[in-house]
Amino acid sequence: MLLIRQPRTHSVLKLDSEGPNPVIPADTDFWSITKTYDELSLVCVTGEAPKVGVMERSDNWCAFRVAGTMEFTLTGVVAQISQVLADAHLGIFVVSTFDTDFILVASHDADAAVDKWREVGIEVVEPLHQTTRLDFIDFNYELEDIAHNNRQGKTWVDDYPTKGDTMIANLSLTAQLDSSQEVPMLFALRSRSTGLAIGSIGFRGEHIDAAIHAREIGYELVESQRLKGLGTEAIAGLIEIARTRGVKHLCAKTDPLNIPSQKALARNGFVELPGTGAEIMWEFSIPDKLVGQLAE
Repeated sequence: MLLIRQPRTHSVLKLDSEGPNPVIPADTDFWSITKTYDELSLVCVTGEAPKVGVMERSDNWCAFRVAGTMEFTLTGVVAQISQVLADAHLGIFVVSTFDTDFILVASHDADAAVDKWREVGIEVVEPLHQTTRLDFIDFNYELEDIAHNNRQGKTWVDDYPTKGDTMIANLSLTAQLDSSQEVPMLFALRSRSTGLAIGSIGFRGEHIDAAIHAREIGYELVESQRLKGLGTEAIAGLIEIARTRGVKHLCAKTDPLNIPSQKALARNGFVELPGTGAEIMWEFSIPDKLVGQLAE
C-alpha cells in the first residue's frame, strides 16, 4: 500500500446550508463538497477556501492520498490505515472519492503518522514538488534500492529504474560518503494518479565553458512512459524548482538523434546553441516570474 502526502494544507468548512454552493476553483488539487438535508460542508486546500458563507471551520489538516484506483469490492484499506493511527492515539478524517480515499491528519500529527505507517510497512512518499501529472520525490528516498535494483515491495513500473538511474544512484551513494546535500538535487518522478515511479530528473552541476555558464539538468523516463508529454512536463517542473532556488540559467545536452527530448526542451523555452560538438547543447534563462505555461 502506498500513501502520497499532499504538500498543501487543507481545511474543513461548514457552510451556510441555505446558501449556494461555492464555485470550484479551476486549477484546484482537491475540492470535496457534501450536502445533506441539514448540512453543507467542504474540504479543500486552505488557500482556496471561500470567504463568505462559512459558519465554522477547522484548519491545518494534512492530506494523504491512497495511490492508485481501488475497486469497490476491495475491503479493509481504510481500516488498516486508521487502526495504525488509532493505536497511536492519532485522529483522522477520511474523504472518499470514486477512485480512492484521502486520509486527513492534523498537521501537527502528520510526521508522527508517517512514522507509524512506515513502521508497519505502509509506504509513504512525500513530494517536494508537483505538476499536473507528476510528483517529484527526493531521489535519496530509495537510493540504495535503486542502486541495487531491489524491487521487492517497491511501487515502480516494470521497467524502472533505468540503467541511468542505477548508475546515478551508485555514484550518489559514493558521493554521500564524502559529503551530504541539505537541498535535494535529484528527483524520482512518480505518477500522481498511480503513485508508481517512472523516471528521474535533476540538477547535475555547473557547466562552465567559453560559450555558457549554467546549471546543467538531466532527465530520463522509462521507455513505457515516453511519448506522453511527461518529459516536457517534468522539465517545466524542474524549471520552477530552479526559479524558487534563485537559479538564473539552465542548460542541457541531447543526442542529435533524440528528437523527443529536443522537442521537450524547445517547448519549455530552451534554445539550441550552435556548434556544440557531438551532443547538442541547449540553454535557458529563467525569468524572475514565469509568464504563462512554457510547456503548453
